[in-house]
Amino acid sequence: MTEPDDSGPVSATEIDEATVNPSPSRHFTGLTKGALFIADSLVVTDMPGTGWAARSDEIESGVFLHATVARPAPLVEIPLGRIDGLKRFTSSARRGPFWVHPVNGTSTAEVKASTLWILAERGDGSFVVLVPLLDRRASFTLRSHEGGLVVVGESGDPAVAISHGAALFAATGDDPFALLAVAAEAVKQSHGQRPRPSAENLPDFMDLFGWCTWDAFYREVTPAKIRAGLAAFAAIGVEPRLLVLDDGWQSIRQTATGEERLISFEANEQFDHDLSAVVTTAKTEFKVQQFFVWHALLGYWGGVCDDALPGYATRTVTRAFGPGVLAETPDANDGQFGALVGVPSAEAVGRFYDDFHRCLRAQGIDGVKVDNQAALEAVSAGQGGRVALAQACRTALESAVARNFDGRMINCMSCTPEGLYLSRSGTMRTSDDFWPLRPETHGAHVYNNAQTALWFGEFMPVDWDMFQSKHSFGSFHAAARAISGGPVYVSDQPGQHDATLLRKLVLSDGTVLRADGPGRVTRDGLFVDPTVAPALLKIFNTSRDCGVVGIFNAHAPVSSLESTNTDDTMAPFSFSGNVSPEDVEGLSGDEFVEYTHRVGTIRRVMRNSSAAITLAPGEWEIVSFAPVKNGFAAIGLSDKLNSTGALVRVDRHTPKACAVTLRDGGAFVAWSSRSPVEVSYDGRTLAYTYDVKSGRIEVAVPTGGVRTVQFSWT
Repeated sequence: MTEPDDSGPVSATEIDEATVNPSPSRHFTGLTKGALFIADSLVVTDMPGTGWAARSDEIESGVFLHATVARPAPLVEIPLGRIDGLKRFTSSARRGPFWVHPVNGTSTAEVKASTLWILAERGDGSFVVLVPLLDRRASFTLRSHEGGLVVVGESGDPAVAISHGAALFAATGDDPFALLAVAAEAVKQSHGQRPRPSAENLPDFMDLFGWCTWDAFYREVTPAKIRAGLAAFAAIGVEPRLLVLDDGWQSIRQTATGEERLISFEANEQFDHDLSAVVTTAKTEFKVQQFFVWHALLGYWGGVCDDALPGYATRTVTRAFGPGVLAETPDANDGQFGALVGVPSAEAVGRFYDDFHRCLRAQGIDGVKVDNQAALEAVSAGQGGRVALAQACRTALESAVARNFDGRMINCMSCTPEGLYLSRSGTMRTSDDFWPLRPETHGAHVYNNAQTALWFGEFMPVDWDMFQSKHSFGSFHAAARAISGGPVYVSDQPGQHDATLLRKLVLSDGTVLRADGPGRVTRDGLFVDPTVAPALLKIFNTSRDCGVVGIFNAHAPVSSLESTNTDDTMAPFSFSGNVSPEDVEGLSGDEFVEYTHRVGTIRRVMRNSSAAITLAPGEWEIVSFAPVKNGFAAIGLSDKLNSTGALVRVDRHTPKACAVTLRDGGAFVAWSSRSPVEVSYDGRTLAYTYDVKSGRIEVAVPTGGVRTVQFSWT
């Protein structure tokens, strides 16, 4: 993270003089007369006359606003003003300590406390993004107040007063997706973060089909239950290559006040105090390639027991979340996990993580799921504040994970400014849990992840959590995971599997067909909450040069509504929408073949064409778009949810020949303007069908690994 100069932020006077008279080739960007301009565009109005200074970012995509506080304090509120010409907005606001949720609106008054980013559309069709920042002494967020926006800064330590800091980044543009990307790049540069997640820098475990023990056993997990679960997967021929041993394996003790704390790095008595045997069984008998274990950021939910694990200068600290969190979750300080936490010191936390992870590595563990991360901000008093403590813990954690697990980590319960802007490795869970017994949560779960990915997906590989394949919403979640761009893992109980559904996600080698980037809501749904509005949720992604759109009715099913009203007009019902190649941002080409997964239809379409679709609550569909080149388009494997994800490359060398390389065999589908005369693989002729009316080619390709299929025409 870039720290401010010792001299503090540039003064408002300095900035005004520098930007009021720019060179003739540049547009005006800066503050003047209570207003913020970016490239001659009025962005924020009704700003206070003092307290703010502007500094352009290095790539000139927007401005950083530096705040100076008249009365320094651990908690400060700095009036900002109003977005000029606001028409509507979408944002992520914290929901309790650990997660964020989408908040949409049409007025500033609807901006919630602890908002982490805002994308606003204005009356002239342009867009504005506002991003509160993480400074050396403070974590900043936004909220509304008396018709305007207020920037709130929290240090988390009574001894750390906030006097000034880089508080906000603002930018404007005509394309919301491009705007979010350039804004994220500017913010990443200011925080010293890695480039946008790409295929070259993703964790290797993301491509492995996984099984997590949480919803299968909760805290009653044992080696015998793990064996039974793996055996059940083997029996259906869909075997996980990633196993996540969740909460329930650690050695803990309950304090006199009820908190549960870690007392040893060794496993509990259910595992005979050693994980080696269960790890060996999983890897040698059941083909598991990577075995992860869960632990909380501070060891366990209540932290570390100093008596049992001495040497880490552990202090007992009373939880003290800030007012933004408490406004949403009043019992955050003394609720589910207790009021007191055993916290290793910032100086000793590096040894704590390294000792812990070295012990795990010696037992064959390959990675960790680190939970409860947002709890850190509540225990930062006396440690230099929440940002300093988070920086120390984050650096120590990632160093230990790099040394012991090659960087393999799932970050969880970490949707905070520190969790987003200080993280350098692993994946990030971007929503609350999959809740098997809460049918009203499933549509919101998928929407939350796709909307949060608009901003969070620019920084970290996203993780949409596990699900259960045989659940009544199993296929709904499976479709969402298939296009999420994140890992795909389930929490099935032994024997409770939908084998057919799992085979639509998993290849014969135990890997999955991830899409290229984070699945995000489509442009026409940016400012719509599809869990309450009469609209379908659409999520787009790409696979190579193909596009994919998942369509969901995210409304809760009637049976889950907390209402006795039987009036049909009050119940959820089917909604209709349109799907088009233009829903996929960045998709190149003018002519495509559209494949609709559940219906199984294929048709040739132009870029600006659209198809109507109607879905009832809980229903879904996936539509793939493959570009037509020289009269041919490869759809991929129709027996997989992300069909085009199976395509490695398509070589259309001449009008008479084409070679399609697939990740695996299966039910291959393509479109051709004319029938091929031969289809072959590895020198062997393959049977195929060709439908003259639709142009559909179907080929059963042998499974077992990468396959290259040759097509010939006369």
